[in-house]
Amino acid sequence: MLVPLCTLEYLLGEYPGRGALLAWLTPLLWLVFLHPLRPLVGYAVGVLSLTLVYSTQHTINVLTGPAFHVTNLVFAATYLLPFLLRRTLAPRVPPAVRWLLLPLAAVSVEYGLALGPNGTWGSVGYSQGNRYLLQLTAWTGIYGVTFVLYATASLLFEAVQRWRLGQRGGGPVARTLGLLLLCFGEGWLRVHQQVPARAQVRVLGLTFQDARSWPWFQDVVRGRHQTLARDSTRLRHKAAAAHRYYLAQTRAYAQRYRPQWVIWHEAAVLVYRPDSAAFAARNAHFAAANGLYLGVTYYLVERGFPVRPGRNHLTIFSPQGQVVYDYVKNKPVAGMEPAVAAQQTPTVFQVDSVVYSGAICADFDYPGLIRQAGAANIMFAPAADWPGIRDLHARMAAARAVENGFALFRIAGQGKSSLTTAYGEEVHSQYHLAPEVKALVVTVPVQQVWTFYRAWGDVFAWLCLGSLLGIIVVGVGFRRDTFPARRR
Repeated sequence: MLVPLCTLEYLLGEYPGRGALLAWLTPLLWLVFLHPLRPLVGYAVGVLSLTLVYSTQHTINVLTGPAFHVTNLVFAATYLLPFLLRRTLAPRVPPAVRWLLLPLAAVSVEYGLALGPNGTWGSVGYSQGNRYLLQLTAWTGIYGVTFVLYATASLLFEAVQRWRLGQRGGGPVARTLGLLLLCFGEGWLRVHQQVPARAQVRVLGLTFQDARSWPWFQDVVRGRHQTLARDSTRLRHKAAAAHRYYLAQTRAYAQRYRPQWVIWHEAAVLVYRPDSAAFAARNAHFAAANGLYLGVTYYLVERGFPVRPGRNHLTIFSPQGQVVYDYVKNKPVAGMEPAVAAQQTPTVFQVDSVVYSGAICADFDYPGLIRQAGAANIMFAPAADWPGIRDLHARMAAARAVENGFALFRIAGQGKSSLTTAYGEEVHSQYHLAPEVKALVVTVPVQQVWTFYRAWGDVFAWLCLGSLLGIIVVGVGFRRDTFPARRR
């Protein structure tokens, strides 16, 4: 059992975002594998096996050294923690509610992790791309999808156990079908009764990865070939040249496609603080001269960079040359980005009758953070990924669109760029992986979509956590095997 399980987990990890069916099967197989073993023994064997599987996959986890192995161990341990809780508590819980243990524990663990430094990375809910199922996130957040996956596995496991004992398993199967019909049916109704678009906005996204672009992050941060302390004059000249080139490319694409908005991919330019005023002036003049809103992305740094962290900005200039939005990334990736974690949350701003907002890349891994700007009609998401996470990270960001009811425009260097509607439809997408300047041009629908999640937040996750704690409190009052499985 362990070998095929690890094989399936390997496939899920190696092809994130493409293993939707496998994600329904693996929880059931883990239940079968762990059932005959002592809880801690089965948990230890499972964690060790999963850690070894994760350690073969360097395309997703690009950390090196001890951090790589520690991260794999933590993800394996937290992934199997709900199964340990279920296996430990099951003999103390009445059979009628036993099936709830696994989904309640899974949501509780995922919610706890979401409050930590990695956000919702590792959430099983992101394995699913069915648009009808994802409508559930408008009510529950991504945790509702996780609940359904684990509830299905738990109910089917109960049916298997009954069949093994020669009993009828039709009851759990019927509950499974009812749960799936409810979730997919509600999603179908929501999608086919969606609010019509009341306006449209034309947006151009650009990624700069050709030979004339400057991969400053590779030179200054990863390679440490140059630093501002030693090579400030050279770096400032390279940054200014890159900025001029990017503006020239933006002008050419804007004249061709006539967008109202232009957004660059994350951290396109490095800006030394003494040069920031001139940098802003060039952007303001460009936006005014071309009659568009220009979203510029850059690292604002001091002389000690990269030892001294910088600030990862998204600044939008209006056709009048004014700054209408200035945001600093709230959740830089620990261990990978030399950036200050800003205290500000995303805000909204209005242009004519449309409400806009923007956040940067990993910020979208944190549902609670993005919910602060949930009133937006259109959300901009400049990003910079690596090829191994291109599909998964785009799907994670797209979940925020359904949760909050806004359209998401994501432009990603070395990743997947896309437009996702407020109902989770991926209208257009393309991979920006090649060494070239690449454009994503879309017409974004403006919809005013109310969602329960945006209004009430993580109520569902709190209900799951409270229910699990209630079951634990009641369960400790009974000795083990108070509610043994019925035998023939």
